[in-house]
Amino acid sequence: MKIIFYFLMFAFSGCAYHGIPAYYEMSEEELLQNDFFNTVVRVDSFNLALLEWAIFNETNIQRINLGRQQLKFESKLQNGARQHSQEMVDLSYFDHVSPIEENATVTMRLHNSGIKYGIGGENIAVHPIQKKQEIVFRLAGAGEPTKYVWRNKGSDYTYGNFAQDLVRRWLNSREHRNNILSRGYGFLGVGAAYTKYEGQDVFFITQNFATVNY
Repeated sequence: MKIIFYFLMFAFSGCAYHGIPAYYEMSEEELLQNDFFNTVVRVDSFNLALLEWAIFNETNIQRINLGRQQLKFESKLQNGARQHSQEMVDLSYFDHVSPIEENATVTMRLHNSGIKYGIGGENIAVHPIQKKQEIVFRLAGAGEPTKYVWRNKGSDYTYGNFAQDLVRRWLNSREHRNNILSRGYGFLGVGAAYTKYEGQDVFFITQNFATVNY
């Protein structure tokens, strides 16, 4: 059976987790000691906070490389991102539109998380824990997202490699790239949730962006 993974982007107008997680305050020396680029993501003992930080960090690396300013961490955005990823897992759907009325839109979800004003956006993805070697890009029908098919098993991801591949996928899509590289955004939160998808170990990932943090 072919395993299909894909991701979507959504932007909107208008715009429990508290405090700054340790990874976001570590010095460069401390991060090097953490050695997340050589730490394998294990199904039975993964560090979700480290995975989220690695994606956040890689997003900023790419922004800097492409002439943009770094995005600041915002716990309200992370909280909303975590909730949406977990809700998609719990309710077995993958979309920017939630079946729960009070969480129906990105705007509503971020309002519920405490971001009341400004402009914001959302990227979502389903990404496998195990790295795959052959990727086939297939354009689905009108109105459907592009599908990504991993055919062969490969080596396990490290936290750093997972983040690099995921952000690279987003940057190869115009809409996702626009969110990641927008000059207007100043804040970012990343939230992940683990599940099995058609027999494969995967993470559902949400990125929430905003121009303001209130």
